[in-house]
Amino acid sequence: MRLHLLSTIKNGDGVISVTELSHLLGTIGLHPSQQEVVEMITCVDSNNDGVLGFCEFIKLMSKQHNPFITPRDQFESIFRVFDNNNTGHLSRVEFKNTLFSIGQRISEQELDSILEELDQNNDGLISRREFLKIFREPGGLGH
Repeated sequence: MRLHLLSTIKNGDGVISVTELSHLLGTIGLHPSQQEVVEMITCVDSNNDGVLGFCEFIKLMSKQHNPFITPRDQFESIFRVFDNNNTGHLSRVEFKNTLFSIGQRISEQELDSILEELDQNNDGLISRREFLKIFREPGGLGH
């Protein structure tokens, strides 16, 4: 059974707080101090609200350094969180449900905009390649 770490955040406010991030990290055996968690959030908190939105969370996860895990591996792991049925691509429903499960509420218009940007070949699905590409492009989430 695969553990979906992000599903541990269930309060539904659409952001990840210091406490929630601490809990999330604890589920994978990491136990940083509260100050360290605050510093993690601060380094990617683009709007200075003290919490992480979805894109900020993705940026934070991409910045975590592990000499045995490449950035591509990190993004692959993020993709697998979204790819609940292990098909190698994400449907609109899968993408939306995963966002919903981590408390990220977006409108249908916002979802359309995200999917339009990610779905490069317009087949209605986000392939692993399309998902990873957004992180590699200058100005993308991985930069």
